[in-house]
Amino acid sequence: MTELERVSAELRKAIFDVRMPLQTTKELNVSGFDRLERSAAELAELLRGSQQLPREIVNDLYMAAKAMENETPYAKDQALVSQWASKLYMTFDLILLGEAHRDYKPGVPRVL
Repeated sequence: MTELERVSAELRKAIFDVRMPLQTTKELNVSGFDRLERSAAELAELLRGSQQLPREIVNDLYMAAKAMENETPYAKDQALVSQWASKLYMTFDLILLGEAHRDYKPGVPRVL
């Protein structure tokens, strides 16, 4: 199993562990989201600088963010779920830019 396959499997499991309770019972799995966020950041690091992206796992990340965004109005803690969606969207955007979280410095202007 390659590193990308390992991270992809971890990411998919974390997405399921967060998304399923959110969509069915509106429960928030905070520890599950922490795992999801770590896996997504690890994926971004693995794909950093890549010209070609594995479409399926990158789409899974995007769809998780979209699902959280859609569930925000119904969540028990709307602000938290909105933050979760924003964090996943940011990681998705970094992947599309060929960057990882270490390339992004809050408060520092980005000149592309």
